[in-house]
Amino acid sequence: MHATSISVPVRTAMMFGRISPKALPSVAFPANSTALYQTLCQARPASTSAQIKTSFKAPCARPQVQMPTYRVASMRANSTVSEATRKEAAKLSWNEFFQLRASRRRYSLASSVVSSMASTVIGVQVLSSQDLEALGAQVMGLDPFVVLGMATAACGAVGWLIGPFVGNAAWGLVNRRYKQAFMIKEKEFYDRIKRFRVDPSSNSIANPVPDYYGEKIGSVQGYRQWLKDQRVYNRKRRNFII
Repeated sequence: MHATSISVPVRTAMMFGRISPKALPSVAFPANSTALYQTLCQARPASTSAQIKTSFKAPCARPQVQMPTYRVASMRANSTVSEATRKEAAKLSWNEFFQLRASRRRYSLASSVVSSMASTVIGVQVLSSQDLEALGAQVMGLDPFVVLGMATAACGAVGWLIGPFVGNAAWGLVNRRYKQAFMIKEKEFYDRIKRFRVDPSSNSIANPVPDYYGEKIGSVQGYRQWLKDQRVYNRKRRNFII
């Protein structure tokens, strides 16, 4: 069947079912396909395009969650503090770090001595006012002087253990301007120690582990010497010198 034998209303109804029958008789069949498309577009009612536009709805936009102002301000403040701390840590040289580390050790040692003496004096006064040595002698069957000596030594040991906490607190108050930078440097230092120290599983009398925790390092030269000692230990372990 030729395309020209199909009437215009039937052809239009087949292609566009929404065109009203009133508009069909007025449509004339054009000579080519381009003119046919233009004619059908002109004959199509405006309500159809409106229905198509209204049938498609725009996707719902996701609500934008706004972060509270106080949280944004705290994040900015924390970032500012961290940047300032990193700058201070960069200004603190390794030699200055080792000097501060040595001073903290001296503070800790001095505080341990003082607190041990103080706890010993207080313990002796408490023991002299009580009859604990006789009670200890009766329970353990030891001489009262031995019990009194052991109790005094225990009081001194308690003070020695409390000393480092007091010394570190005093050192932090004196050197509070370098405390944050010192903590960052100390973390980097112990990371290096963990990275380069040897495996202590093959420790022996002929080949002992050289300063496993790096406590004897007091300068940059000492750290380089510590690295050399680690290499010497590994060389001996590979050569089976045990």
